[in-house]
Amino acid sequence: MSLAQNPSAPPERRKHPRIDTSNDVEYILLDQNRERVDKGEGQALNLSQSGAMLETKKPLNGAFIILITIDLEGKQVQVKGKVAYTRESDRPGFHVTGIRFTGSRKEHVNAIVAFVKTYYRRKYSRQNGDDPQQADSSG
Repeated sequence: MSLAQNPSAPPERRKHPRIDTSNDVEYILLDQNRERVDKGEGQALNLSQSGAMLETKKPLNGAFIILITIDLEGKQVQVKGKVAYTRESDRPGFHVTGIRFTGSRKEHVNAIVAFVKTYYRRKYSRQNGDDPQQADSSG
């Protein structure tokens, strides 16, 4: 049902469209003073030009976050963000965290490109029965 069909639905507040993804990432969680309070792994569920949604096994109670992924060339790509919210996921035992990217636009674009390329390469490889690890390193 669209907004036109349901006038009581809240208006979309996102500035940029989201792209569904499923990328494994590492994160470093920081407090208000930008001191490290936690680190771990999660999965980026979606991305936009301005942020991401991260799913983790524990709530991310911090102010800032650094997401780290590996691009198709094996290089580490990082993007910094501010934690917008953390709530329980629809999946039992998991939490989702909304992240608003901070830092330079170039950093955002590099991270988004790495996430999207890696996601589609792995998705294509799985559909064709290829080894995703081998496909990731073949450029």
